[in-house]
Amino acid sequence: MENTYKLWVEVKNSLDGTIPVSVPSSILTIAWRAYLRKLQTDPLVTKAITASILSGISTIAARVFQGNGSELKSSEIIHQMTIGLAVRAPLVHFFHMLLDKKIFRSYRQTSIPVVIGKVVLDQFVFAPAMTALYYYIVGLMNDEGCQVTSKKLKRQLLAVLKKAWLLWIPVNLISYGFIPLELRVLFGNIVSIFWTAYLISTVSSAKKNK
Repeated sequence: MENTYKLWVEVKNSLDGTIPVSVPSSILTIAWRAYLRKLQTDPLVTKAITASILSGISTIAARVFQGNGSELKSSEIIHQMTIGLAVRAPLVHFFHMLLDKKIFRSYRQTSIPVVIGKVVLDQFVFAPAMTALYYYIVGLMNDEGCQVTSKKLKRQLLAVLKKAWLLWIPVNLISYGFIPLELRVLFGNIVSIFWTAYLISTVSSAKKNK
């Protein structure tokens, strides 16, 4: 774990022209470099836009997982993209900053105790709050009252969290142990394509069965 941030150092050096990049020049390489530059200059905006796009993909994936053949409304995609843009990405961004720059700032970030501490705070403090917030926001977007959402959470939250822990505890061990802070939200967003699709399916099915 001592060399966890070597990748990010090499990326920044390549962007500055300090070292050559072995990957052949291509549209994909240019786009990736541009994305990394934006992560340095406008990290929050870049992460928010990325989360918004991937949330839209999650919405489409959720419909595929459900396999009910119903038409996907553009409003559903817009709602999820808005949540990714305005809620999920900013909160996750600042949570990671809080962990690295405040709570664990005096410790080696990739040491095993610190990684475990981050995972515990992430999954047993932050994740329940984020999941509940997601339910309430979706409820408001669907014109459901807070009372309806609260009942839904009471029935589903623990079961959802148990499934989340099976996925996100291993993912976060990798994220906090090996992924640079600047790329951590992107890593989580990619995994979230499938997790958010599951959440959308769960909330949608609960709405139909209420």
